[in-house]
Amino acid sequence: MDNSTHELTTPSGKKVVMKDISAGEFLDATDTQDDKELSKREIAKRIMNIAVVSIDGVSEGIEVLLRALPLQDYLHVSKEVTKLITGDFTEAKTQA
Repeated sequence: MDNSTHELTTPSGKKVVMKDISAGEFLDATDTQDDKELSKREIAKRIMNIAVVSIDGVSEGIEVLLRALPLQDYLHVSKEVTKLITGDFTEAKTQA
């Protein structure tokens, strides 16, 4: 598996390092919680936790760091994760 990463800067200036991975690498399609299929919210949460490597150089407690981001920053990172799983890098290239 390719372990390449890229860095993005959030609207408030935080540096977020993310894995360059495809949707198939995020979750096993058979993942369940208490023998129930994962909700879309739970899947999104897991993808964010897997895709984000570090925030401002801190790589421990990614889930807590993501929740601590200002809403605008969280939405910015979320959009980037969506681009990763859909393969749409057009917007990211035009913003660079």
